[in-house]
Amino acid sequence: MSWTSPLTAIANTTLTAAQWNTFLRDNMNAQGPAAANSAGSYLVTTGLNSLIMRTPGVDYQSISDSTNSTSFGDLDPPGGSVTVVTGVRALVTIGCQISNSTAGCGGRASIDLAGDTERPADDINVVGAESGTASDTFKLTWTTLYDPINPGTNIFSMKYRASIGGTATFSGRLMMAMPF
Repeated sequence: MSWTSPLTAIANTTLTAAQWNTFLRDNMNAQGPAAANSAGSYLVTTGLNSLIMRTPGVDYQSISDSTNSTSFGDLDPPGGSVTVVTGVRALVTIGCQISNSTAGCGGRASIDLAGDTERPADDINVVGAESGTASDTFKLTWTTLYDPINPGTNIFSMKYRASIGGTATFSGRLMMAMPF
């Protein structure tokens, strides 16, 4: 429901039921308190005088897993994936702990976007670290704004790879998406 500019009052003029419903009832139902109907969600504008509720998504995977692949892929269990209904943008944060069994090597965790928008994991939206000695451990986060994306159901998933070799281990994997 969208908000409608109210009528200007004229002395001694009676409002019809349709005018009352359009300019009072419907406008009150288009305001924040009426549009907010789920705990933990927030309101965003979708256009002039129009609000919609959005719900953030969060996923945390405490189980660690490793890969020696230098191409982005899933771990077992995958972990770090959320499905959210978005408008044309979303603020996305990923985080994890990374180590590598080989000195001078590291790991990367990136964001893969699927659903109504398709963008594969890449080395631009990534958390990554290179170890000085074998098994150095780093705890990292990365936040980025996806703008523009296609409105609708979008799936943000973490993908992982070893940087240049060795075996990269990832734990405490966190994914959070705040749709707008």
